[in-house]
Amino acid sequence: MIVVETWMSEDLDLGIGDIFRTHAGGGILSGHQISLSSLSTAGSAGLAPSAVWDPGAVANGASVSTTVPVPGAALGDFALASFSLSLQGAILSASVSAPNVVTVLLSNLSGGALDLSSGTVRVLVFKTR
Repeated sequence: MIVVETWMSEDLDLGIGDIFRTHAGGGILSGHQISLSSLSTAGSAGLAPSAVWDPGAVANGASVSTTVPVPGAALGDFALASFSLSLQGAILSASVSAPNVVTVLLSNLSGGALDLSSGTVRVLVFKTR
């Protein structure tokens, strides 16, 4: 089980391909490796929609937000966000707020004021089935 978990953690964002491993007890383990982004609106190209964002000064307990256009995003879909710089203890969340639009929310619960520089926010949207 540990070996499989290690392969999965190493392979989640390496692309698409087949995996074959010889099992120590005999036999061959096979599987198909995919990137998380290939299951999202980014598709197999893995290009997550992005935008430049400068959250600026955020007081403790306050939140700031921005929107990122994501073609194909629909209300009820799952959304993930990342920021290219340290969040310095803040929490980043994302949700589809309208068709083709993801709202990214930065909440400062760090206990002190933050001043984040301009960076790139990226989002992935996973379709609900």
